[in-house]
Amino acid sequence: MRRILPFALVFLLGVSVLLVLREMFRTRAAEPSPVPAGDYEIAWIHTTTSPQTWERLVAAMFQIRREYPGVEIDDSRAFLDQTAAVPEVVLTAHGRPDKLRVRWYKLSSEVGNRDWVKALAARRPAPLAFMGGGSSDRAIELAEALNEQTVWQGSRPLLFITTATANTVIDPETSQPKSLIGLYPGCTFRGCFTNEAMARAVVDFVWQSPDLRPTGATESRAYILAWKDDPYSVDLAEQFKERFQERKDLKVPLRTFLDKIGYSVGTFTEPNPAERAVMDRILPDFASNPEDRALLVLPAVTQPTRRMLRSFAAESPLIGKRLVAVNGDGVSFNFIYRDGEVNWPIRELAIPLVLFAHQNPVAWGTDDKPAGSDSLQPPNSTDDVLLFADMIRVIAKGIYTDPRVSEADALANKLRSGQPEYFTPEGERLAGKGEYVIVLRPQFLDGGRVSREPVYDIFTRREKRWELVKRLIGTPGGPE
Repeated sequence: MRRILPFALVFLLGVSVLLVLREMFRTRAAEPSPVPAGDYEIAWIHTTTSPQTWERLVAAMFQIRREYPGVEIDDSRAFLDQTAAVPEVVLTAHGRPDKLRVRWYKLSSEVGNRDWVKALAARRPAPLAFMGGGSSDRAIELAEALNEQTVWQGSRPLLFITTATANTVIDPETSQPKSLIGLYPGCTFRGCFTNEAMARAVVDFVWQSPDLRPTGATESRAYILAWKDDPYSVDLAEQFKERFQERKDLKVPLRTFLDKIGYSVGTFTEPNPAERAVMDRILPDFASNPEDRALLVLPAVTQPTRRMLRSFAAESPLIGKRLVAVNGDGVSFNFIYRDGEVNWPIRELAIPLVLFAHQNPVAWGTDDKPAGSDSLQPPNSTDDVLLFADMIRVIAKGIYTDPRVSEADALANKLRSGQPEYFTPEGERLAGKGEYVIVLRPQFLDGGRVSREPVYDIFTRREKRWELVKRLIGTPGGPE
C-alpha cells in the first residue's frame, strides 16, 4: 500500500494539472462582451494563434495618441491572462464621454467567423464595424458571413479589411471571378492597397529603375508564376500581366510567360515537383538570351517565393546579374531584414528582389509605445503598425468629427464622401500616394563572389517619381 500511494498521488496531481490547463486554454463558445451605453465597438476578428498581430494593433493605438495628444488610450485590458477572454483597447477623444472600444474576438478550430458574426448580431448593440481579413481566404469567409447575416440589432456593421489585397476571387459555384470588396456590398472598406494598385506601383517603379528594368535586343521577357491553390497569387499574377500589357513606353516589346502551378505546398528549401517543372521550362529560354535582363514575377507568400529564388540561384550563382525578382506584399520586410541572417541568407538567394509595402516599413524612432513592445523600434518593420493606425484613425475621425455619427450607415456615408479622404466611393484605399517599394540588392564582388552584406533600398512615390527614403546595408546581427 505504501508503494502504491506515491504513484497514486503523482497520478492525481497529473490529472489535476491537466484539468487546470484544459480550463485555461479551453476555447469557449462565441460570447461577446457587453458594450456600455453610448460607446462604439470595433470587433477585431483574428486567430487566437497570432497574438503578435494584436500587439501590433495595440501599438498602433499608441501611435494615434502620439499624433493627437488629446486622445487617451487605455490598454489595461489589452493583454489578459485567460486565453478565452476578450482583450480590448479603449480610445477616448478629448471632451467626449463616448469611447471607441477595439476588441479581439478570437478565431479557433471551435469558433469561426460565422460563429462570431451570429453572436455579435444578436447582441444589442451590434458592433459599429468588424475588422479583419488578414489574408484573402479569411477576408472572403468573414465578408460572406456578414453578408449572410440579415438580422442585426441596429444598422448592419461595416467591414474594414486589413491586409487582404485580392481584387477578385473565383466563385466556386460558377468558376467566374467576382469582386472581393463586393462580397459584402455597400458596407466594405479596405485599408490596404489592392493587388491592382500594388502591381501598378511595382511595375511603374521597375520601369523607372535602369538597373531593374527588363532589357533585350529585339524583345524583353517577364516570367510570371501563379499558384492555383492561392487566390491571392492567382489574382496578383493576372494584375501583373495586365499592367505589363498597359506599358506604352517600351523600347522593345515585352514578352510575358504565365505559368500556373498546381499547388504551393512544399518544403522550406526545395521546390515541389510542379515548381521544378516550371523552372525546367524557364531556364532554357532564359539561357538562350545571355545578354538580356528578365523579370521573374513571384506573386506568392514567403515559402514558395524563397524556394523558387533559392533554386534559381543554385542553378547559377550569378544569375541575379541578369534576373530581377518581383513580389507583392507576400514577403515581409521583417523576413528579409530583421530575420534575414536566418531566413534570407543573401548568398543563397543572390537575386535582386522588389517588394511592396502599404506603409513606411522603416519609420523608426518613436518612444510612445505600450509597455514591453518594440513594435516601432529597429529592426522591426513598422508598416503594419502604421497601416492599423491609419485605419483606426480614419474610423475615429469619421465618428468624432462634425457632423457626429453613431450608426454604421452614417459613418459609411462620411467615409465614401472623403471625410476624411482615404477611400474611394467604392471603399477601396486611394492609390497614387502612400505606396512604398523595397529593393533587396545582392552585392556582386570580383571573382564571381557575393557579399554577405546586401543593400536594402526603401522608396516611396512622390507625385510621379519614386524617391529614396532610406538605405540600409547588412542585416541586423550580420557581419560587422
